[in-house]
Amino acid sequence: MAGRRSTFAMPLLVLMLATPAGAGIRPYVRLDYGGGRFKMSEIDANIARDQKTITDGGLSASFRGIGAGVGSGASAGLWLFPAFRLGATYGYSKSYRENRVHEPGVLFYDDQIQFQLAEFGAEAAVRIERLAGFTLGGSVARSRAQLTEGFTVQQPGSDSFTDITGEGTKTTYGAFVGFDQTNSAGVAGYVRLGYAFRDLGSTPFSGTWSDGIDTYPVSGTTARQDFSGLYLRAGIGFDLVR
Repeated sequence: MAGRRSTFAMPLLVLMLATPAGAGIRPYVRLDYGGGRFKMSEIDANIARDQKTITDGGLSASFRGIGAGVGSGASAGLWLFPAFRLGATYGYSKSYRENRVHEPGVLFYDDQIQFQLAEFGAEAAVRIERLAGFTLGGSVARSRAQLTEGFTVQQPGSDSFTDITGEGTKTTYGAFVGFDQTNSAGVAGYVRLGYAFRDLGSTPFSGTWSDGIDTYPVSGTTARQDFSGLYLRAGIGFDLVR
């Protein structure tokens, strides 16, 4: 991943160093926080199936699907024209879900699953200052996803413990609209609503399975992981004022 970060960032750094001070090209920095839903329809279907199996057996279960992913982001680059900017981006988001059933002497079920997504990429945006800083833009990124899951099922005479980690990398895309305003001191504030296209598909996983006595290695591919969805982010930043 270090090589890919350099690919996005180096042209911007060279341009910043090579640009005359009077050329009107200005650097910018943005920092934000927010989140949005992940699709995860196949994994949600697996969760619903397990719930049905338990309730069909006469026990009570109320499971929830994969929740929103939240995290921080940053971008830095250049205003090449008064209304157009181009920059490098970083984003991180995480989603965690635990579903549990405990009926003493009958069943202990515990499924803990976590998704993490790190993105390194580039963005381009157009801002119309006279319309309250209305902004329209898009992004492309190299996204690295990680799934970790701890799954336990204990019944009289039967124990099962599974721990796995799956990872995958893919080029992803996004588009956004929002409002981005900068005051006379160069301090900026913004809010952004966007949609990210981040279908990572099935990724390889490895881990262990145990019956409480012996432990064995396991491997395979995960269910489809789709991090796509609407997101909302708000942040602050700085624009160099001429």
